[in-house]
Amino acid sequence: MIQPSSLLLIPLIAFFLQSVNALKVNKEYNRPQFHLTPEKGWMNDPNGLWYDRKDKLWHAYYQHNPNSTVFESPISWGHSTSKDLIKWEYKGVAIEAEEEYKDNQGIYSGSVVIDRHNTSGFFNKSQDPEQRVVALYTLNTPTAQTQELAYSVDGGFSFIKYEKNPIIDVHTTQQRDPKVFWHEGTEKWIMVLAKAQEYKVEIWSSPNLKDWEFESFFTSGISGYQYECAGIFELPIENPKSDDPDTKWVLVLAVNPGAPMGGSVNQYFIGDFDGKAFYANDHVTRIQDYGKDYYAFQSFENTDSEDGAIGLAWASNWQYAIVVPATNHRHSQSLARKHTLKYVNVNPENNQLVLVQTPVLETKETKKNSSLKSWEVINQYDLEDTNLTSETFVATDFNSERNSSGVLDFNLTFTVAPESADYFVININSQIVQGTQETIQATFDPQQTTWFIDRSTQNDFQRKTPYYQERSSVYHQYASKDDDDIKTYHVYGIVDRNILELYFNNGEMTATNTFFFSQNKIPSSISIATDTEEEVFTIESLTIRELGFKCGCEK
Repeated sequence: MIQPSSLLLIPLIAFFLQSVNALKVNKEYNRPQFHLTPEKGWMNDPNGLWYDRKDKLWHAYYQHNPNSTVFESPISWGHSTSKDLIKWEYKGVAIEAEEEYKDNQGIYSGSVVIDRHNTSGFFNKSQDPEQRVVALYTLNTPTAQTQELAYSVDGGFSFIKYEKNPIIDVHTTQQRDPKVFWHEGTEKWIMVLAKAQEYKVEIWSSPNLKDWEFESFFTSGISGYQYECAGIFELPIENPKSDDPDTKWVLVLAVNPGAPMGGSVNQYFIGDFDGKAFYANDHVTRIQDYGKDYYAFQSFENTDSEDGAIGLAWASNWQYAIVVPATNHRHSQSLARKHTLKYVNVNPENNQLVLVQTPVLETKETKKNSSLKSWEVINQYDLEDTNLTSETFVATDFNSERNSSGVLDFNLTFTVAPESADYFVININSQIVQGTQETIQATFDPQQTTWFIDRSTQNDFQRKTPYYQERSSVYHQYASKDDDDIKTYHVYGIVDRNILELYFNNGEMTATNTFFFSQNKIPSSISIATDTEEEVFTIESLTIRELGFKCGCEK
C-alpha cells in the first residue's frame, strides 16, 4: 500500500444524501447486495434468463442446491425475479429432478424462450403470448446427458415437463447447456450445444422446439479440458465503418479448466451466422473478462436487440469455488451487463472490433419510472481538474458515524503525462474492526499501460488455497491521445461486499474478481494516492458514491 510522504486532503465537493433508515450490517457480511444471490445454498451457472414484457419483470434461473453450499446432488434450477436487475427476490426451486431420481440426476444448465406463436403447441389462448415460457435444459445422469424441455403456463414460476422427453439424445455423457433462440431469417428455433470433450459447439434447428435437426459445429479458441455454456447472439456495432453491416454475430464459449489465468474462463468470437453455421471473422481468441471470477455467461431472452444483449455470468472460478468463505449461501452472479461491438485501437497500428460491456444499473423501465428503481445514492463525492501527487491524497470515508452499506462505486477519467515511470493506486478499504483495516488495490502503471489488481486480505482462507490467485493484471490501450502525447484513460469500478467489477475505457475491457476481508469486514471507503512528486497524473473527473437500497434494508 502506498504511503504518501505527506498528506493534504483535497477539498471535495461533497453531497451527503442520508437514507431514511439507518443501515445495519448484514450478518452475512460477504453477501453482495446489488448482485443476484440465492436465499440459501449453492449457486453456479445462470440459466434461462428472460424478460417478461407484460409484467415488466426480469427472471433469472441458475444452477442451485438450496440444501448445500457445495456443488452436489440434487442440482436444480433456482429462480429469482427483479424489477430493476439490482434487487432480486428469491422464488425457490423452479425445475428439479423427479423425487425418486434426485440422488443421481441433475437439472443442468439451459435456457428459456418465449414461444409467442405457440410453435410447440403447449399453449392456448388463455396464456398471454409474452408469457409462453419454454425451458430447455440438460438432464444429467450417471450414464448420459440428454436435452429436455419443460413449459410454464403461469409465467415462469412453475414448469410442466414434456411427456416425450428427451428431445435430443446422442448417447453421450458430454453434451450439454442448450442455448436456444428464434432465427428470423430461417424462421426456425436454433439451439447451441456444447459437445464438451470433443471441443465442438453444435448448432441444431427446429420448427417447434420438440423435433431437432443437427446443422453444423464450430471449433476454435482455447480448448482447455472441455467446452461449456455456449451461446450465439447478434449485436449492434457502435461505430460501423462505411463498408460494414450495422450488426455482427458473437459466439460466446466457456472453458473449464484451462484458462490462461487458471481455472475457468469465457471467450468469444465475432463473425456471421446464417441460421445453419457460425463463420468467425478470424481465428483470434478473445477473452470476455480478464478477472478470475467470470464464467458461464448467458444473455437474456426477449430484450430489445437494437440495445445490445444484456446478460449475467457466474462470479466465481471452479479452481476454488467450493472452498471460498460462506455462511448459509455460496456465490453470486455478476451485475447485468449490456453488450455491444465497437471498433477500438487495440494498439497503435491495429483497429478491430471488440465486445463492449457496460453495467446495467438502470433499465429502460427504471429510467421512465423511478419508483421501479430499488436503490439510491447515500453519499457522493466529486472532484475535477486536480493534479495527483505525493502531496495530495484523495480520501472518502462513508463510515465515520454509521455502518457502511458495503456497496461503493467510482467513475474516474484521468490523463497521464508522456513517458511517465510512476504509478498510482486506488485503495478500497474495509471498516476498522478491532483496530485493523484491510485494503484491496487497483494500481495503474502507465509504462506498461496496465492495471495491477491485488485482492490480498488477512483472511486465512487465502493462505490455505494456492489456486486463489491474489494478484492479476489487465493491459489495455489509452482511450485517446492529444498532440502533446498526453493520454486519457477511463475506469469505472463497483465494489459490492465481496466482489469488484472493473470496466476499462467504457467497457472495452473488464475484470471481475471476488475477495474476502477477514473479521466480517465490508468495504467502507475509497482512497487514491501516488508516490510521485511530479504532476504526472491529472484527475479530470472523479465521482465516488456509496449506494444502498431505498428501503434502508438489506438482502
